[in-house]
Amino acid sequence: MTDQNEIAALQQTIDQLTARLAAAEGRIAEFDRIAVGWAQEHQVDEDTMMVIAAAVAAVLGHRAKVKQIHFHEGSGWTTAGRMEVQDHRKTQARPARQNPLTLH
Repeated sequence: MTDQNEIAALQQTIDQLTARLAAAEGRIAEFDRIAVGWAQEHQVDEDTMMVIAAAVAAVLGHRAKVKQIHFHEGSGWTTAGRMEVQDHRKTQARPARQNPLTLH
């Protein structure tokens, strides 16, 4: 009788794992669909690449290869604020307030 119970428990575990695997495969397919859509939406055309290369050449003073282009989705204010918060340089602190009750 124990063998039947063990077999039933194993079959139940297999059924649960099969259901979880099917759900995971469905989510992966959804992520793949989203990724393909994003890649198609964010393609850089040849004209834009030429403009970027010309701008880089103008700034650097010589022709350079553009190897990668990254899309930036965010605010300049966000980046500036993050840079200020993460700045580890020592800054000059405001002078401490003088206590008016202190005699000089």
